[in-house]
Amino acid sequence: MVFIERKKKKGRVYLYLTHKARINGKSKRVWTIYLGPEDRIMEHVEQIKQNLKLEFDIDTFDFGRPISLLRIAEKLDLINIIDETVKKREQGLSVGEYILIAVLNRCIQPTSKNQIRKWFHSTYLQKHFPKIETYLDSMAYTNHYQYLTQEAIDAIEEKINKKLVVEFQVQMDELMYDPTNFATFINPKEQTLPRHGHSKEGRHILNLVSLSLFCTRDGGVPVMHRVYPGNIQDAAHFKEDFPRFLTRLRELNITPTEITLIFDKGNISPDVFEEIDSSNMKWIASVRPSSHKDLKKIPADDFEMSKLPNGKEIGVLEFQRKLHGRSRRLLVVYNPNRAHWARENLVRKLNKKIEKVKEWFENRLNERRWRDPKNVEKKIKNLIESKSHLQYISYKVSGTYGAVRYTINIDRTNLDNHIKTLGKSFLMTNHSDKGPIEIVWLYRQQYTVEHAFRYLKNPDIIKLTPMYVWKDDCIRGYVFTCVLALLLLTLLCREVNTKYPEVSLPFILAHLSEVEAAQITFSGSNKIQQKLVNMSADAKKLVDFLKLKQAL
Repeated sequence: MVFIERKKKKGRVYLYLTHKARINGKSKRVWTIYLGPEDRIMEHVEQIKQNLKLEFDIDTFDFGRPISLLRIAEKLDLINIIDETVKKREQGLSVGEYILIAVLNRCIQPTSKNQIRKWFHSTYLQKHFPKIETYLDSMAYTNHYQYLTQEAIDAIEEKINKKLVVEFQVQMDELMYDPTNFATFINPKEQTLPRHGHSKEGRHILNLVSLSLFCTRDGGVPVMHRVYPGNIQDAAHFKEDFPRFLTRLRELNITPTEITLIFDKGNISPDVFEEIDSSNMKWIASVRPSSHKDLKKIPADDFEMSKLPNGKEIGVLEFQRKLHGRSRRLLVVYNPNRAHWARENLVRKLNKKIEKVKEWFENRLNERRWRDPKNVEKKIKNLIESKSHLQYISYKVSGTYGAVRYTINIDRTNLDNHIKTLGKSFLMTNHSDKGPIEIVWLYRQQYTVEHAFRYLKNPDIIKLTPMYVWKDDCIRGYVFTCVLALLLLTLLCREVNTKYPEVSLPFILAHLSEVEAAQITFSGSNKIQQKLVNMSADAKKLVDFLKLKQAL
């Protein structure tokens, strides 16, 4: 309902045009437009009466998120980059326009491809795109994804990378690498990408599609990705991906010696280190603790504590070890907070297991089948379940049939020996010009690529799964659309962080979602008024910083 609202401020009455609607059973304010002081309006009451005879329509559009992301896409020249790379005869929307609309949809309100047109017309984007007279549905996107071959995607990414350096001044000197996989509900025949493998989400009965990603430390911006079959092991894929990465650097006129690549232990293999060593690239990688059991036993007191830039304390000891054919710099990192958490968590679980055994036999011991010592011993072992927990729990079953006794407690000797190994992690690097604390801190920046995967899997942001495509070329095109969505979102967050470094991407999107444009159209007149609706103070700060009003 739209009505005139009176508000008194410092003795003067002001009038507002207000729209309220019932949302989820409650009356809520949708928008408010300031009209002016009541006394001034009364001076022109006759003219207002005449104007009020005119009927008008009011439409609201999602404005903040679409326009802020569209501006970044325009600065990237994303539509032209795609259209210059793939060739399509002039008919309806171009491939670049189709893809950008899908990308913005993944950023703002991920929907099925059949719902994209409805979503599009609810946003201010329709003011910035040509009138859509062609289909905007799943079939249209299936047809257009086929233009995005692997060669086309590589060429588009290369052009985007150049724009990132020139237009956005993104620093490419420190890059993070990591792979992941996505569970799907598809089981297509004669396709190579969906395959059974080791699901990182624990969904082992479903087909997986894998994705590897190179991201910058500077803003977590994705610069290179690859979609590959879900049954390929991480280290095997990294061996194939690294030469492609070197090729991309050459295309960007970046020498490998200028780069520091950070990756984790799951990607390591002797073969890939031959490639890495020959490239002379700087790198930092984690190492499996099980490969250095002697160093795990180093007492905590041997570590001299130092503070990371975030204020957290760690201890670092440095060694030289022969790893993958060469003597390499090995860091043993001790984290007291992590050690404390691991110790408390393990003790809690062991006590819980012991309590479980005691509760089970409280009213069952020496009854029925539990009169047999062998059955009691077997049941205790089954209740403890975990083989690792059996190392730290000591139990003994004694007595005869019908007079069984047992004792169970924590094996303090084994537990104390294990506790001494907790809180330690291992890093290796060929960096000779950085100190141990710098190396640890740089490795910990790998959270940027982990956040990227978190956004890709988020049901409200991007939402890569479930994927309603099943052919390899469509899967590849669809995932590329999602990676482009991640690109726009990280660039938006990076821009806002220059002014407000403490805010996160979800915070930015939540407050930009408040920013709507109201369009008032008067019947019988060409007069159209456009204004932004009321919003929170944080949303207004973002509007002012991003200069979004200029798009009205």
